[in-house]
Amino acid sequence: MQELTSKVKNKAKDLIALIGYEADPIVTFRDSVIFVNVEIDSPGLLIGKGGEGLDALQHILRTMLGREMAEERMALVIDISGYRDKKVESTKKFAREKALMVITTGIPEELPAMSSFERRAVHMVVANIADVETESIGEGRERRVVIKPKSAKPK
Repeated sequence: MQELTSKVKNKAKDLIALIGYEADPIVTFRDSVIFVNVEIDSPGLLIGKGGEGLDALQHILRTMLGREMAEERMALVIDISGYRDKKVESTKKFAREKALMVITTGIPEELPAMSSFERRAVHMVVANIADVETESIGEGRERRVVIKPKSAKPK
């Protein structure tokens, strides 16, 4: 694992340097996921609108590490200056609010399109709320989550 940590850190550092930034990425592992955290002074340009730049960086880094990632069967998440953590926390709060609306009204709520990382957070937070369930619909960049009243179990 130490060898993979070193490879991920060096590739991430090289990628950030190619874009013109200097950073010392921090690499951690949790639940078969490699997390790469990068702190920089002006993160906005790298993060991009709605995190699109960050998603692109993650895709490029994943491609750069392709073989190593496949052999270890690990997923990769890159975060810049805590953007993803903040986004996931606000997404969880939003999902809880929508779940309570569904419980109150009985009407399903379709959330806006979001990244797989955010959709996973929604599924996980709603799974802990009684009387509601989630379903992903759509494809590609338009994939989103629907929070709906829990289906009655057949007796």
